[in-house]
Amino acid sequence: MILEVEHLSKRFGARTAVQDVNLRVEAGEIFGLLGPNGAGKTTAIRMLLGLLRPDSGAARVAGYDCWRRHVEAARNFGAVLESPGLYAALTARENLRQFARLLGGVSRQEQSRLLTEVGLESRADDAVRGFSLGMRQRLAVAQALLGRPRLLVLDEPTNGLDPLGIRDLRELLRRLAHEQGIAIVLSSHLLGEVEGLCDRIAIMSHGFVRTQGSLLELVNGDGYRFELWAGDPVRARRVLEAIPGLEVSDGASPARLELRSDRDV
Repeated sequence: MILEVEHLSKRFGARTAVQDVNLRVEAGEIFGLLGPNGAGKTTAIRMLLGLLRPDSGAARVAGYDCWRRHVEAARNFGAVLESPGLYAALTARENLRQFARLLGGVSRQEQSRLLTEVGLESRADDAVRGFSLGMRQRLAVAQALLGRPRLLVLDEPTNGLDPLGIRDLRELLRRLAHEQGIAIVLSSHLLGEVEGLCDRIAIMSHGFVRTQGSLLELVNGDGYRFELWAGDPVRARRVLEAIPGLEVSDGASPARLELRSDRDV
């Protein structure tokens, strides 16, 4: 398992940003965090990257706790956040060279290979200021791959991209996952951006993961699936189990229940 998230929670004052999130992502899997703006996706991602301390719970990359063993965890992930920091006056090759110096141990041959991997070999010596947003995003992916990570995290990677840019980015992510075995986690507020790309998705709302599974399971599954947060789970379970056609099981924490039904109850 490349990424393990257990009971991850974060509050900002009285506002709950992320509550009791549980996720697992395997090598070669593309996993989508889907939800409206303000659902908690970016906060969750910042905790995965060790940029924000969780109030409770844990996230591990390749077995390393993202906060307590951040250096080891960081060696195993790369990230592309919104508005990636690139030097517009430098060429694509020079940008990679600058970031490679910070990491150390990344050869010029590896840098050239990554430019080819993301489809920028023919523009490697052009200044980034002349790049389209899609080209900049692919260069940011190359930058994130410099350390040969096992996990690639992208926050709203298709924001502002035209259809061609979205297509190119999707094809790149598929290759990285299915040919190189890199685990990929990406966030989006648009179902169409994860449809046909992600192997599994988690739907977030108000800081909670409401449900997760393959898109086929979530959209065309046999019946209905719900997750319930109960103040008194014992009493709630007793009441719910009395409803015909409703199956009740334990959720990811003591206060949560999973509900299934093959019809509208």
